[in-house]
Amino acid sequence: MVEFGEQLRRAREKKGMTQQSLAEKLYVTRQSVSRWECGDRYPDLLTTKKISEILEVSLDDLLSGKEMEKVVERNPVIENKVANNIMIALYAVVVLTLIIPIIDQLLKMPTKENPMDALLFIPRIYSSLTATILEIACFVFGLVNAIKGSLSPKRMGAVTVGYFISMCMLITRIFPDGLTIREFINTTIFWDTMFMFAISVLPNIIGAAAVLVYFLLGKTHKVWPILIILASAFGIVTSVMGKIMLIIKYSNAFTMHSTLGLIIDIAIYSLIIYQTITLGLKRKRVMEAKKSQAVETTEIKENEKN
Repeated sequence: MVEFGEQLRRAREKKGMTQQSLAEKLYVTRQSVSRWECGDRYPDLLTTKKISEILEVSLDDLLSGKEMEKVVERNPVIENKVANNIMIALYAVVVLTLIIPIIDQLLKMPTKENPMDALLFIPRIYSSLTATILEIACFVFGLVNAIKGSLSPKRMGAVTVGYFISMCMLITRIFPDGLTIREFINTTIFWDTMFMFAISVLPNIIGAAAVLVYFLLGKTHKVWPILIILASAFGIVTSVMGKIMLIIKYSNAFTMHSTLGLIIDIAIYSLIIYQTITLGLKRKRVMEAKKSQAVETTEIKENEKN
C-alpha cells in the first residue's frame, strides 16, 4: 500500500503543482506540505478533504482507514491556532504560579518549640511540594509540546494524568494555613475539611484512570470521555465549594493567591473538557470516514461483479 505522503506527491505532480502553490491554496506553509509528503506529519481531515478537492483525487486515494487513525493519533489534539495559543498562555501562567507555592512553603518551614508539632507539620509541606513539582513537570512538558505543535493525544494525556494525580496529592490545599495537624484537629472546620478531602480525591482518581485509557491507550468507548468530563466538572464544583467553605468558616485562609488558584483550577479543568470533546469529535469523524470508505468499496466490488 502506498503511503499518504507518496500519494500526495504523485497527485500534486500529476496536477502540475509545486509544494508552494499547493500550500498557498491551503493557506499553510510550504514546509507543512513538505512534512506531509515526507511522512513526518499528517494534515487534519478537513485539510485532507480540501487537498482531495484541489488535486481532484478521491479521499480514498489519499488516505486509508489506518492512515486516518494516524492523522488523529499523531497530530496535535488542538490544531486551531487561537485555541492552541490560549492553551500555551494558560500553561505558561500555571508554571509561573506554581513556582510561588514552593518558595512560600519553604519559607513556612516550622520553627515550633514542640518537636512533635514540627514532625506533624513537615509531611504536609513535603506532600504539597511533591505535588507541585509534579504539576510543574507536567505543564512544562505540555507547554514545550504545545509551542512545537506536537501535543498529540498521548502527550496531552500524560499532562492530564499528571495533573489529576497531583490534585490527589495536593490535599494540603484545603487545609488552613499556619496550623499544625494537632491544631487543625481541634478547629471547628476539621470534619468539613475532611468531607471536602474525600469528595475531591475520588473524582481525580477516576479522571486519571479514564484519561490513561482514553488518551494514552487510545480506547474509544464513550464511557471514558464521559468519565473525564464528569471528573473535570466535579473538580470545578469542588474547587468552588472548597473556597466558599473557607470564606464562611475560615476567612483568613482565603487570600489573593487562593483566588488565583481557583481561577487556574477552573481553567485547567475546562481545558481538559475541551480537549476531550475535541479528540472525541476527531475520532468520530475518522470512524464515519472509514464506514463511508467501506460502503464505497463494497459498491465498487458489486458493480464490478455485475
